[in-house]
Amino acid sequence: MKLPVFSSNTSMIPMDTETAPENVARLSFKALGMRTGMALQTRRLVEGASKKESQFFGAIESKGVMVGPMGPDGVKTELEEGEVCVVRGFTGQYEFSFLSKVLQTFEKPFAYALLAYPSQVDARMVRQSLRTRTSWPTRVGAVGADAGADQAPHAVKLLDLSLQGAMIEAPLALGAIGDVIPLKMFVDVDGAPAVLSVKARICHNNKSMAVPGFFVGLAFTDLTQQDKLLLHFLTQASQTAQ
Repeated sequence: MKLPVFSSNTSMIPMDTETAPENVARLSFKALGMRTGMALQTRRLVEGASKKESQFFGAIESKGVMVGPMGPDGVKTELEEGEVCVVRGFTGQYEFSFLSKVLQTFEKPFAYALLAYPSQVDARMVRQSLRTRTSWPTRVGAVGADAGADQAPHAVKLLDLSLQGAMIEAPLALGAIGDVIPLKMFVDVDGAPAVLSVKARICHNNKSMAVPGFFVGLAFTDLTQQDKLLLHFLTQASQTAQ
């Protein structure tokens, strides 16, 4: 899906001529709740330019936004001072995009570009609630298998969790978009061990540019009332602990 993006000043410049979806809103950059290390895509607005996997380093309100190459070995931003670039990203709750001018680029102490602070960004809410970071042991099974005790043989890393879904890091692609897999989380409830076994639909499945493996976004399906209560407890407990 193409999202129109806007300039860093008050006049809006659409990237294309498509009509913006009704659920796309204009938000302040601060309202996105960006956190250091969040993945981004940057692209120079010149013919033939390709997307660059990047990350968010930080921002000073009304001054600038710092972005740099993804991964510990990144040495170039591939952005040039004075040009305009488009920035796209996902916060865990919003998909967003904006246009900005490159104010400066740096190589030391690390590679990053300073972009003009956008007065507004174009954002679409993807999830009703922000996912919380977690580290519980988690296993997944094959596409179509039941969420039973012996149907989740592959260990994965649980990155975050919400009432609606989860993000995991897996050593291999788990299936196609739309496939349903069993997911088991071995959690702690007030000091007592518990197991949450659910089904989850694959929403996106992207190969990591920084580490071996895949980042897989999951949406829970067919949750029981007990599942919902346990998820509510787990997400609230994780937020309190952070």
